[in-house]
Amino acid sequence: MFRHKEYTGDRMRMVPATFLMWACSLYGASQAETAVFSAFRRSDSGLSNFVQMHRTSVTEELDLVIAMGRPKAHSGTGGDSWRYWTEDRKIGFFLQEKMRPERVYLLGTKSGFPDCAAVIERATATDSVISCRGEKSEWYPNQKWVYDVRAKNLVRQFSYQPFAMRRIFSGGAGGSKGTDVVFIGTDRQRLIAVEYHADEEPAFRILGGAAAERWTRRVHVSAGGEGVPTRTVIDMDDDKAPLPAMVPALPRTTYDQFAAARPGRVKNGYERQGSELAEAIGAWQREDGKIWFGKTFYDGEGSTGVGGFGYFDQKEKKLQMFDPAEMADWSVSALDVTADAVWMALVSNGEYGGSSGGLLRYDRHTSTARRLPLPDIAFGIAHTNGKIVAATDFGFAVAEDDQITRYFVDQTTDGRLRVVPATR
Repeated sequence: MFRHKEYTGDRMRMVPATFLMWACSLYGASQAETAVFSAFRRSDSGLSNFVQMHRTSVTEELDLVIAMGRPKAHSGTGGDSWRYWTEDRKIGFFLQEKMRPERVYLLGTKSGFPDCAAVIERATATDSVISCRGEKSEWYPNQKWVYDVRAKNLVRQFSYQPFAMRRIFSGGAGGSKGTDVVFIGTDRQRLIAVEYHADEEPAFRILGGAAAERWTRRVHVSAGGEGVPTRTVIDMDDDKAPLPAMVPALPRTTYDQFAAARPGRVKNGYERQGSELAEAIGAWQREDGKIWFGKTFYDGEGSTGVGGFGYFDQKEKKLQMFDPAEMADWSVSALDVTADAVWMALVSNGEYGGSSGGLLRYDRHTSTARRLPLPDIAFGIAHTNGKIVAATDFGFAVAEDDQITRYFVDQTTDGRLRVVPATR
């Protein structure tokens, strides 16, 4: 339930100075943060411990502040302990005057979920979106706030199921003129097709009707039931082409090689006895008589491996392997080979689901590798107009000049879909 309240000069001055000093001392908060926390506590007296999650300027006079409150102090008040937005915690949205920080305006608060790691994906002068991921990579609905900062008022708060982009196709036949890449994704209720034009603004365009069907019919889906009461959901099948039979099995990694490449994993308990090294070929791509591929392995419950990639030369009938240290801990979920580099999406396939290791660029001329941070798991990579684009479980990623910009499918108050940039 949202309460539209305003905490301005007179009301804020009613807070005793000793309380404000105590709050600043307890949380190490600035005066501006303490004013927000005091407003938060006034909105819900059951909350006693607070943290500022995000602050951004939305007008010349106002900051948007997103904070979290919980009922009592915990032994750990920082770091990852504050990521979890549980049912007994609330996230609050506030506007605060820059010149007079004692003037705080409450837009609204909302409780969390049974198992939710909250991430602020977008925070602008008009709207904010928080994603919520549960155990084993389960996605809860995105939580969205729309507000009018001039009126200092909340317009609407609602939720919608996020779209994961599972496939990526190059343009050409079937797309609009100038199409570079087409993404196919799902919110587990429907499919969506999104065109990407690297040299246009906006670069993304959601397709509809026959234009979308030209692409969505290229993927296969399966239906099933989940939840109580049961609802029908769809998932996109992994219908990528099988690896050619001519590619030989990977060389077996010995435990000594594993221990040298991943000493941290050894310290975690992966000793010689009881550790199973089981690696396989994952994502692959043809290029000029070579079949490039990345290694994949399960990394949990005693099973493990060492990351790497390579190619099979079809003419020479030889396998060439590469094992840069930057990818020793990671499997490859997607790759794209260009004349200058091999781009790979890194992922850890563990007991509690997958986690991203970012994008890795291996320079084919210098034999050097570097990793670019990306919090999302990529399922496909392509290159166009000097940019690398990826289809991810969050939406889209575009890499250019060592910078990655993330985008996602957002929903407006009237139910329309649009592609917007994330602010992290």
